[in-house]
Amino acid sequence: MLKVTLKVHRFTPESDKAPHFETHEVEVGERASILDALFAAQRAAAPDLAFRFSCRVGMCGSCAMVVNGRERLTCSTLVKTVGTELRIEPLRNVPVVRDLATDLKPFFDAYQRSLPHLVPREGLKDFEVIPEESATGKSMDHQPQCIDCGSCYSACSLVTLHPRYLGPMALHRALTLVLDPRDAAREQRMAMVAGEAGAFRCHTLGNCRDVCPRGISPTASIERLKRISVGDQFRGFLSMIFGPAKKQ
Repeated sequence: MLKVTLKVHRFTPESDKAPHFETHEVEVGERASILDALFAAQRAAAPDLAFRFSCRVGMCGSCAMVVNGRERLTCSTLVKTVGTELRIEPLRNVPVVRDLATDLKPFFDAYQRSLPHLVPREGLKDFEVIPEESATGKSMDHQPQCIDCGSCYSACSLVTLHPRYLGPMALHRALTLVLDPRDAAREQRMAMVAGEAGAFRCHTLGNCRDVCPRGISPTASIERLKRISVGDQFRGFLSMIFGPAKKQ
């Protein structure tokens, strides 16, 4: 068994003037996750401790929290990989509902502003398939699937400084649709990417890449969006000077 010291963020808006931390000592098994340690505290001295969880297998993203200063999925992170002294806080850059539970509305609002759904181009046939082995398919399938845990948004210092910034996940999704030939909203999306809240806000610190539990690099996606945007602007500039290229 492991003896674990939990220093847990507590905050109830209805009764607390400010957040504070409570310390709890728990015992868990050698293979216990951080989420298991929170359950142990909840079963003992902190029955009213609030936190979110769902799948418990690292797929839904509900249990993302900040543990010892770093965003982690608590259900899939073992206590022994982090240490037996754990400081557990809610995700950053989003409001705290209670204790470790946050309101992810700002995160998903930013996601919606990126037009995250496919806008079918005119004449698109139902179930039009892009072969995975084609150049287009490989270009689109460039990274693992996001689970919307919010870790990247929490870790992004640009979101902290500029709340209107779309954030890593929204821009990562925008790239996938910009590359999709079935989509008709490329111009609208690229205007958003090149805007004051878009990709050029990113300072390429890589915090989002470092904390992603799926190994996604939104940093790489954002850099790619920057290159595409600059290329579009350059071609537009040449078109203004020399006129649109004539088809042979």
